[in-house]
Amino acid sequence: MSHSDKQKTTGKAVLYSIILVAITAVAFLPSLNSGFTNWDDDAYVTENPDIKSNDIRQITKVVSSRYVGNYHPLTMLTYMAEYGFFKLNPFPYHFTNLLLHCLNGLLVFALIYGLSGSLFTSLLAGLLFAVHPLRVESVAWIAERKDVLSSFFFFFSLLLYLRYLKNSRRKFYAFSLLALLFSLLSKPIAVSLPFVLLLIDYLKNIKIDKKVLLEKLPFFALAAVFAAVTLFTQKSTGPVSEYHALSTLQRLCVPFYGVTFYLVKSLVPMRLCSYYSFPVGTDTGMNMMLFSAPFLVIGAAAAMYRFRRYSRTLVFGTLFFLITALPILQIVPIGGAIVAERYTYVPIIGIAFLFAGWFVSLLRGKSGAIKIPALTGVVVAVIALACLTHERCKVWNSSLSLWSDVIAKFPGAIAYTNRGAAYNALGNYDRAIEDYTEAIRLNPGYALAYSNRGVAYKAKGDLDHAIEDYDRAITLNPEYAQAYNNRGVARNARGDNDRAVLDFTRAIKLNPNYAQAYNNRAVAFCCKGEYGLAVPDFTQAIKLNPRYIEVYYNRGLAYKALGDNSSALEDIKKACAEGITAACKLLSGN
Repeated sequence: MSHSDKQKTTGKAVLYSIILVAITAVAFLPSLNSGFTNWDDDAYVTENPDIKSNDIRQITKVVSSRYVGNYHPLTMLTYMAEYGFFKLNPFPYHFTNLLLHCLNGLLVFALIYGLSGSLFTSLLAGLLFAVHPLRVESVAWIAERKDVLSSFFFFFSLLLYLRYLKNSRRKFYAFSLLALLFSLLSKPIAVSLPFVLLLIDYLKNIKIDKKVLLEKLPFFALAAVFAAVTLFTQKSTGPVSEYHALSTLQRLCVPFYGVTFYLVKSLVPMRLCSYYSFPVGTDTGMNMMLFSAPFLVIGAAAAMYRFRRYSRTLVFGTLFFLITALPILQIVPIGGAIVAERYTYVPIIGIAFLFAGWFVSLLRGKSGAIKIPALTGVVVAVIALACLTHERCKVWNSSLSLWSDVIAKFPGAIAYTNRGAAYNALGNYDRAIEDYTEAIRLNPGYALAYSNRGVAYKAKGDLDHAIEDYDRAITLNPEYAQAYNNRGVARNARGDNDRAVLDFTRAIKLNPNYAQAYNNRAVAFCCKGEYGLAVPDFTQAIKLNPRYIEVYYNRGLAYKALGDNSSALEDIKKACAEGITAACKLLSGN
């Protein structure tokens, strides 16, 4: 290629990159106006004391801990950094997600160019990836930072491997392995990457021999370690009750259903939903789809095998989709949803690559009378996808809008419970109780709905109904620490301090890191006049959550009751200082 040709190619690549980022940013613009939701954003950010201090002890704790049943320390460190600068202003968190997604669009553009050598194929595939409505969940959901961050390193690792294939320089091999490590530390779903490397070898017509396999061994070893860690952390969170309610035949069909669901939604992204629950009971329509899915997938696989000799691109794109989707096809049950739109973040690239490559080859050598309508159709399709994404982002504006959308499409106990929590947070306790009651009607064994309804009753001052609901939640789940804590609060409010202490003690035994339970038990001790027992509990609560303002104030009052005025004054000053700081940051928008 001559120097002028290189300049033209570079100029076109820069122009295409600008177009890609501009369309992506506009499509996802509404996500920047969204707040936090009550779907894991609380566990990861808003109510997570671990990220609210950046000293070495807290960093070590974050790196060594799992959150919501997952181990992704690099993702958690990004939250810690953002909290250090911006506290609980949601805009920077959303901006980071969108920035990472735009960068991922550019990496996909570069990756497809490295695989196809066609800039237009790369632009089209990059757009289909970046502006598709299925991406909204990964970008607009703060708690799903792990998707966009892990994928950034995933794509970067593949690009570095392509560079290694091109010039055989070992440093690119080493950097590719390092990028895989960062990807796995962001989200373990990157365990499929070693297989994708073999797919790239196949596409590049590299013979898969012993040398090539040995070369991939460090990648496979790293992936195997994180796969084992993931299985352990997921197992420790307990089984998915709805999955285990399925028959054996239904369970066998679930992975095939996932494949067909992701393919259909990729091609026709309509009636999207943030939560697709498992089919429970006699859902005839869902069962029909479940049982027909294996035949559809096996038929498509047979067709792909039949035409494998005619197109390496067809084999690569198809297997890229299947291999990267394999960890999330519920072969090993993870989470409470049968499928999730966020799981398509990486797999859809296989489909985008296939379509873009097919479209470009179709236009090759054709006249303008064919090219112009075809290109117009593609432009319209991309704009339509971007418009759907733009509207879909608005669903994530708040917890209320999010769960109302789910209920409108796939009403279930989890959706009603989470919307009830949103109403409860807004102080609309009657609407919250209505939603919790509907959740209980749909799933009478759902302990969380009972416990949450108890919280709403407690907020209304109806302690008898609150305790009744907590009793039911504990009966359904005797290991439910939060229900014990909540019942203890209600009993303490009713003056039953001794039984309240027993409840808080049980909650602490079940969850030794439960700072709120320590504070509540200490308050119960104070109500009994046992201030000497209260101070160690307050101190432990502060140790677990150094920014727990209420506890400093409570411990100060306990010290005062014990006659230790200097310690009391120090705690009250600390509580005031922390409270003023928090208020100032709230008023400044940080």
